[in-house]
Amino acid sequence: MRLDVGTTPPDFTKNDVYGNPVTLTELKGKKIFLAFLRNTRCPLCSRFLLGLSRRIQVFGEEKISMVIVYESRKELFLLSGFFKNLLEKHTNLRIISDPQRKLYDLYGAEISPEKSTLEALQEANRMVEIEDAVKEGFTGDAIEEGTHPDAIPADFFINEDFEIEYAHYGNDAGDHIAINLIEAFANGEPIAPAAV
Repeated sequence: MRLDVGTTPPDFTKNDVYGNPVTLTELKGKKIFLAFLRNTRCPLCSRFLLGLSRRIQVFGEEKISMVIVYESRKELFLLSGFFKNLLEKHTNLRIISDPQRKLYDLYGAEISPEKSTLEALQEANRMVEIEDAVKEGFTGDAIEEGTHPDAIPADFFINEDFEIEYAHYGNDAGDHIAINLIEAFANGEPIAPAAV
């Protein structure tokens, strides 16, 4: 079930990939970006995370806490130079491994074979984004044992009052929230209250 803007986000406590507990309510009083991505082999997810990393270095990581959820096993992050570098670079970034999809289900992030077909990606003009991801070195095929290749991203802005200020449920497997909206949220600029 999708969550509505203006509601209290479901709380959870789950260890990050380093084994440190993350409790969402403990971040109350800060702006929180909560994202549900696919797996470590998804080139569009990795490209999105890299773009976010580059941008947050400009607008300042002290403005926002980021909690990123993946289906992938935690060992895969610890073996990846890309993810280890991101985690070392950003003290406000926590990555959670959720292979049983308990958090995905809690927030209504969906699995949709229809939205993750090649035709759906082409219709959404993702081919250029995939080419750009490959140029950045992300050559994965989004096929990873124990994960769903038809998982669809979902993103949430949670404000200092611990309310969902903005919800973005993807329309295809590469449909992430726009990074300029994350920057606007971090900077306290108004965000349209409707879920997209």
